[in-house]
Formats: sequence, structure tokens, C-alpha cells
Amino acid sequence: MYTFTSEDEFTMQVGLAKAKKFDSIISGDTTLQTRLEDGKYLLAISDGMGSGPDARKSSKIAIKTLERLLKSGFNNDTALKLVNTTISANTDEDRYATLDVSILDLYKGNMKFIKNGACPTFVKRNDKIVVLKAVALPTGILNNIDLVEYNYDLQDGDVILMCSDGILDSVTQYQNKELWIEEMLEDIETEDSQRIADLILQEAIDNSYGKEKDDMTVIVCKVQAKKDKT
Repeated sequence: MYTFTSEDEFTMQVGLAKAKKFDSIISGDTTLQTRLEDGKYLLAISDGMGSGPDARKSSKIAIKTLERLLKSGFNNDTALKLVNTTISANTDEDRYATLDVSILDLYKGNMKFIKNGACPTFVKRNDKIVVLKAVALPTGILNNIDLVEYNYDLQDGDVILMCSDGILDSVTQYQNKELWIEEMLEDIETEDSQRIADLILQEAIDNSYGKEKDDMTVIVCKVQAKKDKT
């Protein structure tokens, strides 16, 4: 018996930076980075309502359920609907958790973005920033989920930024809160994913006068094409 697998054409450099709300004992944000059996790579953020243990419970249920379902072969739509049902069954109150999912095909160089109540995803290509937005309400408060999906062809050197609303909402002087992240990405000169994540998080904390007014999570992923072996 022969098993044939495709060699990845792209690699990922991932950076993660997190902070909990200044008066909370634990963050309500949960993240996931894992490789799926079909060769794709999954990045996800779930933001539980509020902060603390209850918010953490909701977001952790969402992430763990999503991981198990996708690794079991469920398609994205079915998996996220089952996540919604699971959260509703395992929380005592009308709590919810957003889901922000990115699935990269490391062979084709294609990223699928799936959002349910989540913050925009920012894609930096050279000096251009593309913003991908969600319009659906969060997981766990609707019987029928209206998912927002994007398919995006990536190129060597693209930088993807995902974040929870604690990052996005840290500014008060901007009517369009996405602008400060766009401006940061345009001005940042480093190409190191972890450094970019750290800089965005620190700026978000500074925006809140040094006190994290909400849980904050940022994931930065740089896509790199493999060098020819010839």
C-alpha cells in the first residue's frame, strides 16, 4: 500500500501576544494553533463575553469543540453550528463566544477566513492593507448562524493579523477603529511575526493609558514560500 502526500509550498511564522483585563483573574480569550490532517493549518481566536472564568469557559468550549470537529472531518459550516449548540448546552446563562478562524492550505497558498461575530482580519501585502470584516452575531446566541467566509489567495511575504475586540476597541479617538491597526501595520518595519504581535499589543495597552480595559489577544502570521531546491 502506498500513501502519497503533497509537500508544502509555504511555511508560516506565527507570533502570539496576549494580556488579560487589568482587574480580571483570567483572560476570556482562547486561541488555537494546530495542523489538520488534510495538511491545512488552523489559527483561531474565541472571545468569550466579558472577562474572567465564565468568559474563559465559553471561549474554551468553542475552541476545543471546533478543533475536535474539524479534525474529525466535519465541514466548516457544520462544525461551527455544532459549536454553537455545544456552547448553549454547557453554559448556564445566555453567554456567547465569537469565533475567528483562519485555515491555510500550505500546499496551494490559499487562506480561508471564517468569522462569526469576530473582529476584522488584516492582511498586509507590501504597503497595501486589506481588511476582511464579519457582520454575523456571536456564537451561542442564535439558533441559525450566518457565517462570513472569505477565500483569499496569499503570496510570499503576506502578513495576516487576527485580534480580539480588546485590541480593536482600545482606541477612543478614532471613529473607524480599524484605522489605528492599519496605520500600525503600515509603519512597522520588522518582518518578525512575534515582534509585530508584541508591538500591536503594547500599543493597545498604551491606548488604554497603561491599563488593559479588556482581554487582549493578537495573532500575527507571516506566509513564506519555500525556496526552490534546485
